Amino acid sequence: MREKSKEGPLELAVYGKGGIGKSTVSANLSAALAMAGQRVLQIGCDPKHDSTRLLMRGEVIPTVLDYLRSVPAPEAKVEEVLRTGAFGIGCIEAGGPQPGVGCAGRGIITAFEFLDKHRVKAPYDQVIYDVLGDVVCGGFAVPVRREYADAIFLVTSGEYMAIYAANNILRGIRNFDGETHRRVAGVIFNRRNLTDEEGRVGRFARAVGLPIVAELPRSPGFAHAEEQGCCLMELEGYGEEKAVFRGLAEKITGELPLWPARPLTDEELERIVLGTTRQPAAAVPAAPADTERKKSAASAPAPERPRPDRPPLYGCAFNGAATAAVHLTDALVIAHSPRACAFYTWQNISSPGRKNLFNRGILMPSAISPHFECSDMDHASAVFGGMEKLRRQVEAALERKPGAVIVISSCVSGIIGDDIRSLEALSTPETPVIAVPADGDISGDYVSGIRDCLHILAEKLIDRGAEPEKDCVNLVGEMAISYNNEPNVRALRSLLEGLGLRLNCRFLGDARCEELRGFLKAPLNILDSESADNLELKAFLEERFGCRFLPGRLPVGFEATAAWVRELGAFFGCTERAEALIRREREAVEADAKALRRTLFGRTLVLTTINEDMDWILSAAKAAGMKVAWVGVMNYLRTPLRVSRDRETLAVTEEVTSGERIREQLERLQPDLVLTNYAGGEAARGSWLSDTVPSSPLAFFRSALPVVQRWETMFREKDRGSVLREKGGAWKHDRELFQKYFA
Repeated sequence: MREKSKEGPLELAVYGKGGIGKSTVSANLSAALAMAGQRVLQIGCDPKHDSTRLLMRGEVIPTVLDYLRSVPAPEAKVEEVLRTGAFGIGCIEAGGPQPGVGCAGRGIITAFEFLDKHRVKAPYDQVIYDVLGDVVCGGFAVPVRREYADAIFLVTSGEYMAIYAANNILRGIRNFDGETHRRVAGVIFNRRNLTDEEGRVGRFARAVGLPIVAELPRSPGFAHAEEQGCCLMELEGYGEEKAVFRGLAEKITGELPLWPARPLTDEELERIVLGTTRQPAAAVPAAPADTERKKSAASAPAPERPRPDRPPLYGCAFNGAATAAVHLTDALVIAHSPRACAFYTWQNISSPGRKNLFNRGILMPSAISPHFECSDMDHASAVFGGMEKLRRQVEAALERKPGAVIVISSCVSGIIGDDIRSLEALSTPETPVIAVPADGDISGDYVSGIRDCLHILAEKLIDRGAEPEKDCVNLVGEMAISYNNEPNVRALRSLLEGLGLRLNCRFLGDARCEELRGFLKAPLNILDSESADNLELKAFLEERFGCRFLPGRLPVGFEATAAWVRELGAFFGCTERAEALIRREREAVEADAKALRRTLFGRTLVLTTINEDMDWILSAAKAAGMKVAWVGVMNYLRTPLRVSRDRETLAVTEEVTSGERIREQLERLQPDLVLTNYAGGEAARGSWLSDTVPSSPLAFFRSALPVVQRWETMFREKDRGSVLREKGGAWKHDRELFQKYFA
């Protein structure tokens, strides 16, 4: 009957639909086995914790989960949850959470781990698991796993849903065992005296290849035993009923054949048990006009909806949502998660801030010390729900009067169904409570977490009644983690000041909740970049709040910025200021270029690049006196070349398909500097200096200045015979910078 290699007691699982009589069958079968001289342990695996009630004369025994919830794991003792019932039967209830909270399936797993750790089954000959009605999730399927149940009984009546549940259980068993492994002991038929009941159960048993190992009559004895608070095996009389359980006990202690799980499809089940066949749903005839319209639509080509590719899937939605939310500098973000999830998210937020501060002196305020806490979910929270503990934490947070309390759910809290939205009722006039149900990986990736968080914060905080003001703009869609954000914002404020304007709100760079409430004060919005996610955010704000956007993104390079400033001037009616600002910036950029020409004049430059606009840096190089000798474009998308609008540059631009052509040109031209927007390759091999184009350049008039100044330094070092590359690479200066800023 059992695997010979397995040691310990024989373990039996009793499954069936809720209310079908599993607990009654389990208690009386345990009693029959005990009366036959077996040492029996019955484990109730239902959150109702009533499996052993009949064996305990109505006593409600403490459950494993309630006990573990109140006692530290190192101090837990199995004697506190193990009781002795009728006929010396050991009785244990796994327990579970209150209805509607936590995860009862996880509770079963936790209880079994505790019982295994303390080897509670070792003294017994037989262990009976009385399991919740159906295999509804992995937790309640634990007793079916091979390391537990040696044999599985299916309890059913002739009701169709009871048979349906039994068939579902067979599906769960086959998921563990495959089609050939044998662990199903048979069907226990609990009669309800229904029409054709015997026929239904018999047809089902034959169809799945299982015997009916016991038939329980519809008897008042079971109700009588319930009234007495005991099992039927303890009552006087009822010989027929008792004989069923004694006979089943004899089979278990003797030779009980086992069978593989061979469930039916839903269609087979209906046909065999009910004698019916599913009919396909009748199609609703379309109206003549609808028919013609559908034909026309079917013949027309589907409209193309071009959409830039998303970034790769890195991190979870919980991580992304938290990374966005911490940019509300006066809000408190509470992660409803285990401590480890919060730790990794906090590291993801703060490590770039620390790195850039120590190594480069770049300040990223929200990343240095985010206002971020954790509800510290543990096993008890997963089983019983973590809302009570989280509620207390939110109430304590409200006493500190932050601008908002933002609660973000993780995988664990999402899986068990903790309703963080209910906490929004705790909001006060000073401090709103905002729920962001990110649910970790369940609801999406890092980028979708950022998107969902921004949408929710906009809906909850933006004041739709804010009066527009004529002298301000909003900046929308800054990258959640970027060392360019703060330099770009400082430059933007300076430009706006030159036009007599101001920055109203950064959605969502470092901003206060009050600034986000006043988002609609600004009549115009500026998009930081035109990434796929920013375009989605733009569309959301346009649709939901009627926002107006300046075309394009933050400009990179002088000419693009000049055109952008003119658009701003035209919108706000300050064109004269715009032209004056452009003239001042042109003079400053020309002065910078003049200073650089002393070192860079006459130097030759080769650019190898993918197909994107490079005018912003090429024009700066030419202004500093450099000559663009050749441009090799790796045009992966096979689109029209768009590297430059300058005729001289276009004359030396060539589309290339291999590194061999690049190598030939470098060997022929022997440039002073090779510039590329991808690291390594041919650019790094030769006597020339090489540099990479920033993947995320600074915005506005002087985007190229830091890069060109770096070239000047490289050439001066080379002229002095001290090439940085020969010293082992510029990265070695990181140590000096770290020591400087760390000190």
